[in-house]
Amino acid sequence: MVEILALREVDDEELKAVAKLVEEFGPPPVELVVALVDDKIAEEAFGISGLGSARLITGEGHYTLLVRSPDKFSIWRELAFLEAMVDPRLMSIWSTPEQYRNEGDALALSLALLNRVADFRIALRDVKLLTSSFSPGDLPVDVDDLRRSLIYTLALDVTVSAALAGFSSLAEELYLKYRQIPLKDIYTRFRNFVINNFKFEPIYNYLLLLGRPSR
Repeated sequence: MVEILALREVDDEELKAVAKLVEEFGPPPVELVVALVDDKIAEEAFGISGLGSARLITGEGHYTLLVRSPDKFSIWRELAFLEAMVDPRLMSIWSTPEQYRNEGDALALSLALLNRVADFRIALRDVKLLTSSFSPGDLPVDVDDLRRSLIYTLALDVTVSAALAGFSSLAEELYLKYRQIPLKDIYTRFRNFVINNFKFEPIYNYLLLLGRPSR
């Protein structure tokens, strides 16, 4: 069930546009309130600054989607995050198993996989919407730590989600546009492993092997 509330002045055209975008994505897995707000209301009523076009907020089993403007990608991505956070099948992909919760880089990997799951849900509905927002020339991300470089790149790499959704040719076409830096070869192997083993534990264990001395 979706309830749409206007907390600011809204005309019928905008109200219908937001309702249509939510409907086109599909019914949410839980009850959802969609609140049309402006920046001032978002900050004063919900404590959210820098709202952007849309933001999902949660609390004690309640889910509210704050919408400042009817931007399709922004609204769909927040709805995709909602699916990823409440569907047990999707949660099993990105959530951190108990035994890893105090391990280094576990949280970063979990959040990266959450991004990939959310974008996977968008790709299933409209892969061009997903890829149109993507700048492949910015990747891979290269920081001082190898594992974090791979995780940070994965967090932004929509080609993984596109490939998982069945759009392998498009994914590889975009991947060819990545920066040609030494890290890319290592990331390519990691990326292939992620696509073929899309779950937290095997991916985290793969990262643990990096940097270990060979015998």
